[in-house]
Amino acid sequence: MKPTDAPADAPLSEADIQAYADGTLSPARAAFLRDYLLRDPAEARRVAFYGKLNEQIQRTFPSAGEPAPKAFKGRREVRSRGRTALATPRLRKTIGTLLAVVIACMAAGGWLAATQVTQQALNNAAVMVLAETAAAPFPASSPTRSAPSAPDLEAIGLRLVDERVLSLGVLQRATEFIYLNGDNQPVVVLSTLALLAPAQPQWSARRIGDVRLLTWTAQRQRFVVAGNARTHGLMRAADVMTMP
Repeated sequence: MKPTDAPADAPLSEADIQAYADGTLSPARAAFLRDYLLRDPAEARRVAFYGKLNEQIQRTFPSAGEPAPKAFKGRREVRSRGRTALATPRLRKTIGTLLAVVIACMAAGGWLAATQVTQQALNNAAVMVLAETAAAPFPASSPTRSAPSAPDLEAIGLRLVDERVLSLGVLQRATEFIYLNGDNQPVVVLSTLALLAPAQPQWSARRIGDVRLLTWTAQRQRFVVAGNARTHGLMRAADVMTMP
């Protein structure tokens, strides 16, 4: 198979990933893909899975170019041909079934990867929500809402005033919760599915100007708690949500 020829810095596609797993991607393109995989562990695991699957298929079904053992003469040769003729439809059916499973796995893997929201994207969304809330603050008289899926933070003085689903891409979604503390300061909580991300149950903090972000990954979900760095209850919210 001819190596895939595409500009080395062109956007990566699913075809590039499959070609890389098959060993048919051009060297320059493969180097570009490896750099990308170093920055995205989830994609790296998916590509490694495809590579192993490809090796298993090649071991199970050798290519037609490999030399076949010499057939026996006489009746044994005739019987062998007869058995081969009978086995060929079964073999084709088996190969067809296996290929269908492989294609389905690839499609599912591609869909799964497309639905995943990176931590950076979730952080960006939290900052945007916080900016929107600052531009149009919730009045102190805003009613306290009740949502079964919302973290219960009333014990630390945070009450839920808004809940919605954010669209971060064609297939990417995140759940947004907005809380107010006793000083009417907002605390934003975003969560999204992270089926491919490694667990990081202990929260870590980063600061962007006056905004503090507390992030962690647990129970196949990414979380970020965002608010002004001086907002009361911000870090306590992360503590409560990460308690075992």
